[in-house]
Amino acid sequence: MDADYQDLLAKPKFCKTRMLFLVAGLYNFGIAGFFLMTNPLGDAFSLVHLAVALLFVFGVLFCNIAANPVRYKKLIPYAILRNLAYCGLAGWYCHKGQLPIQWLVPGIVDLVLLVLFLIIWVRLFWEEDDI
Repeated sequence: MDADYQDLLAKPKFCKTRMLFLVAGLYNFGIAGFFLMTNPLGDAFSLVHLAVALLFVFGVLFCNIAANPVRYKKLIPYAILRNLAYCGLAGWYCHKGQLPIQWLVPGIVDLVLLVLFLIIWVRLFWEEDDI
């Protein structure tokens, strides 16, 4: 990696982007561990394991984006889609009154992350100098 590229990634605006994706990755690892230990679905172990596996994969994705948001900016839409999917489902079941509280809190956190990811994505693609 050349010095100009390292200087670009060291800009405070990139540091905030990198920190956000790192926190999102660690958050996914933490939620995966929490769901694995508490098993909020009771007897549906396979569903819990599937959710944990997906959370782990997306945690790795977020950490890769955090390592280099410029290089991996094409992965950000997948991060947005993941948060949109969970927020959409959580919102639907909350509206129907069928969402347990342990699923509501991650939905709120993911909604905040969704908005922040959208802002970063728009800035990376349309305002490349203003991240």
